[in-house]
Amino acid sequence: MEKTLLGGRYQVLRRLGSGGFSRTFLVSDLHLPNHPKCVIKQLKIQDKDTSTLEMARRLFDTEARVLYRLGSHPQIPSLLAHFEESREFYLAQEYIEGSRLNRQIEEGKPWSETRAVLLLQEVLEILSFVHRQQVIHRDIKPSNLIRRHHDGKLVLIDFGAVKQVNSSPLVDAETGATNLTVAIGTHGYMPNEQYAGRPRFCSDVYAVGILGIRALTGLHPQKIGEDPVTGELDWHHLAPDVSSSLVAVLDRMVRYDYRDRYPSAQEALQALQNLPSSMGITAGGDYFPAYAGDHYSNLGMYPNATGGATDSSMAVTDITMTADDQEPTSLIPEGFYDHNGNRNIAAAAAAIELEQSSSTKGKKSAKFSLPEPLRLTPPLALGSMLAIVGLAISLWQTGLVAALSSGGSHRPATFISVGTPRLFTDLTVLLPPEEKAAYWVNRGNRLMASQRYPEAQNLFDQAIRAKPDFAPAYLGRCKALNALKRPLEAIAACNDALAYRAYYPEAVRTKGNATEQQGRLLAALALYEETTEQMPALFDGWLDRGRVLQRLGRSAESIQVIDQAIARNRNSAEAWTIRAEATWALERYEQAIVALEKALQVDPEYTPAQELRQRARQELGR
Repeated sequence: MEKTLLGGRYQVLRRLGSGGFSRTFLVSDLHLPNHPKCVIKQLKIQDKDTSTLEMARRLFDTEARVLYRLGSHPQIPSLLAHFEESREFYLAQEYIEGSRLNRQIEEGKPWSETRAVLLLQEVLEILSFVHRQQVIHRDIKPSNLIRRHHDGKLVLIDFGAVKQVNSSPLVDAETGATNLTVAIGTHGYMPNEQYAGRPRFCSDVYAVGILGIRALTGLHPQKIGEDPVTGELDWHHLAPDVSSSLVAVLDRMVRYDYRDRYPSAQEALQALQNLPSSMGITAGGDYFPAYAGDHYSNLGMYPNATGGATDSSMAVTDITMTADDQEPTSLIPEGFYDHNGNRNIAAAAAAIELEQSSSTKGKKSAKFSLPEPLRLTPPLALGSMLAIVGLAISLWQTGLVAALSSGGSHRPATFISVGTPRLFTDLTVLLPPEEKAAYWVNRGNRLMASQRYPEAQNLFDQAIRAKPDFAPAYLGRCKALNALKRPLEAIAACNDALAYRAYYPEAVRTKGNATEQQGRLLAALALYEETTEQMPALFDGWLDRGRVLQRLGRSAESIQVIDQAIARNRNSAEAWTIRAEATWALERYEQAIVALEKALQVDPEYTPAQELRQRARQELGR
């Protein structure tokens, strides 16, 4: 096959992999200029009788339709073409140049809490889109996530195991089998209902939770035991330093009973975003993305995620995208950060060791030596050495004195502070634009949580200067300007965010907040409606929409919408208060009283609920 043209246009370059029912090839498209690369997935048919071919054709068309719809997301590979040739079926998909996540989640090397939370948020954001399309992925695992080289973003791949929620209950969308007890997925990442052939949205949530636990413990999920009484994963003692708030979120994601989990990716994402503001990025730490800081002592040689054996997949799953062997390299050595993601001065000092040696004249001279984990192979060795030497010089110039060791070799130099200011103030100059922008945005978000809006705006502006097309920076600026009561500028910032990221429901909603602040309620309502249409699971979108409807005097509609918000978050005092206002306006006083009681149960100090209760007492004599 490698010597032939597929579909009359695709030249096979090499085979990438094969599974039970498919094979994948890296190809070049001879019909386009410069012959760009893409990936061809071939559906293998063993029995080519008429009924089998028809079943395969339906399967093939189903997967093509799903991929075509999902490929509109920037972090899901696009479907380029699909065709049938000589009773074989082919899908042409976008080629993703990057590094698989299983090369970064290494056995025995736990991640910091910061790094794990950032990973979970990014995966859940992609998965939220997938779930809104009524699709269950069924095979979330590290090898199906690629860190794309050109922008550092994660890409979710391998949709060969997808299940459409609205597909026929009589025919499995992946195998064509009428027995729906077929288990599709990867051992360790599949919950019990998926093993039984009845996957749900929360089955994907389970897999993402397992991904987070694997990162935090440094252990493959098959090595983590279960509580013999409850059947829940027994992992807390394997990551004792993880905060209780994150532990609670992960525990709910991986509950044995699917009814106890977050029902979809959006709810799990919301829970992560609601963690204390100190979570994710520690107060003294810097943003350090998941694709930076891996070990490169043997460049191009990577242990797999299970310490010797690749992930065991069921037969129907295989590689649909590919990644280059070489990982991206951060300019910041990993040793400069401790296990919590904070800057580690001791490790920085250890990065430059001074050894004493005797010359032929009996004199002692000092030389630089890198500790083993930081030694790089060419061509990175020279550049890394220069970077470290430059850092050492800058540390000396800022007032650090290095005291020479008088002992044997390989003893670290002692760095003594002489009243210098905070170290690494300008370390972000070493970061590539994407990482630098993300760093400033995360710091800005922390300031927003502390209501330090002018300072947050300045940091978002720094992020924009670092990377002018970084949509999250414009969203942060929009939110800060909203908080500063500058809606016209906020709308401009949100428009910039949407210009650089077409699918951005949070930017649409925030633009709606600015428009509402201007008093343009109908325009704001249209934006909130667009938000809930794009992301039905987003609680804040329904809340904003219900609030504006009530402000417009459309109380009956407001109740219908706010009930959608309450279904997504029953612990919102504002949502219950809006419902109380709407039912009161419709003279449904008993319903209003019940809603007010709910609001004050959630937050006894919520002022709007207190004021409405006082009004009710006066008017009803209660």
